[in-house]
Amino acid sequence: MPSISTGLPVPHPTRSYWQSVPSALDKHQSVQHLPASCDILIIGGGYAGAATAYHLLKSAASRNTRPSVVLLEARGACSGATGRNGGHLRPDLTSAPVLLSERYGPRAAAAVAQFEMDHLAAIAQFVAEEDVDCDLTEATSFDVFTTPEQAAAARERHDLLRKEPAFAGLLAAVGLYAGDDAPDRTGVRDAKAYFCSPAAHLSPYKLTMGLLSRALELGLCLKTHTPVLSILEDADDASRADEAAAAEDDEDVRVRPRCHRITTPQGAITATKIVVATNAYTAALLPEYAAAIVPCKGLACHIAAASPSSPPLPRLPTSSLCIRVQQGPLSGYTYLVQRADGSVVAGGAHHTYKQTDPASWYGTVDDAGLIEPAWRYYCDGPPGFAARALVGWVPRTRTCVDHVWTGIMGYSADSLPHVGAAPGRDGVFVLAGFHGHGMPVAYLAAKGVAEMVWEGKTYEETGLPAVYKTSQERLMPRYDDILGA
Repeated sequence: MPSISTGLPVPHPTRSYWQSVPSALDKHQSVQHLPASCDILIIGGGYAGAATAYHLLKSAASRNTRPSVVLLEARGACSGATGRNGGHLRPDLTSAPVLLSERYGPRAAAAVAQFEMDHLAAIAQFVAEEDVDCDLTEATSFDVFTTPEQAAAARERHDLLRKEPAFAGLLAAVGLYAGDDAPDRTGVRDAKAYFCSPAAHLSPYKLTMGLLSRALELGLCLKTHTPVLSILEDADDASRADEAAAAEDDEDVRVRPRCHRITTPQGAITATKIVVATNAYTAALLPEYAAAIVPCKGLACHIAAASPSSPPLPRLPTSSLCIRVQQGPLSGYTYLVQRADGSVVAGGAHHTYKQTDPASWYGTVDDAGLIEPAWRYYCDGPPGFAARALVGWVPRTRTCVDHVWTGIMGYSADSLPHVGAAPGRDGVFVLAGFHGHGMPVAYLAAKGVAEMVWEGKTYEETGLPAVYKTSQERLMPRYDDILGA
């Protein structure tokens, strides 16, 4: 098994297409010097951390309260996996539900699928209410199978789910089609069959900046380029124990809440509660998560017209695709969105490296370098990837790959995110381990965490899927869905 790095984000990462025009918040410093203390500290300035700050402060404002909330980000705002993903907001209604049904039962699996579906309306509502320009586009997503074996397996999965009453409502939104005209229907040359289901796509970078901007208006203190080095437990437990004993005899005696000391290169800050929204980097601060959340590298690219004078790029039948690939024993997929200008964001190509070179992607935090086999898959030509894979994108279609980048995802050993109170750490909450699928998970999961942190709700009272709850048991994983053991 390859070794696992649990370090902090590296300097000078590759720059994604989404980050090509940096936001004004990229290097934002709400204050010059780190505050000495705060009520709530959020670690991580990506989608999960920004959504947590937004929900916390929005809820507090509705109750006419204003907790002091500080968000620390190691690099620029949204410089991690969120700003490097493929732009999909795509609930999984047909793949993960089968595995989750086998492990946890149909009801638990359907709850996860419905939670992901709820994000389509929730993100649309946020974008409309807060007037956030993030290129949000509704789409019907095609999950395309390119071999007869894949098509048969898809039919089997669909039939299994249809037998479960818990999935009846969800599957009403899913279509399955197979036929010789699948290439024309999907725009994928080798298509044999496909699922179609509701989805959307957007600029994840602009969405996260919108969340941060609104949170700043509500009172967030944001400090980018401020990496957290350690989380230290309260050293004054003895005094708190004395206070607790005194409180038993005198109701007027109040026990001070536990405080945590967080160290950074700019000094230390104390906080009553902490939200660790660091995804792939979680084990660097909470070592007990090392086996449960592993940093893993992926690659994506942007394919555009070769020049401004080039003919418009062909429009695909849908702007949201997942193309399943099988080359001998090697399997993988390409995820793809087509932007309004016809350009394409594509990524994945796991079959080119995942099984043959695990050291290139598993257990690494290095997003300053590429994954060479995946880079060649998308960039080599002619013909290029688009001409090889897409109907109508013939070799004479003049394209260029103008951005190639990598990102570090927090892969979860059991494929599920870790959400809730960190086991054995009073006042510390975790929102991480999205397994490369955080867009239809993190926004509403952050809302649940905010309710736990500020309103004192239990995990169960938030309505979050039960299988997302982080626990001591999950820190010693029964499964290894990352390497397939």
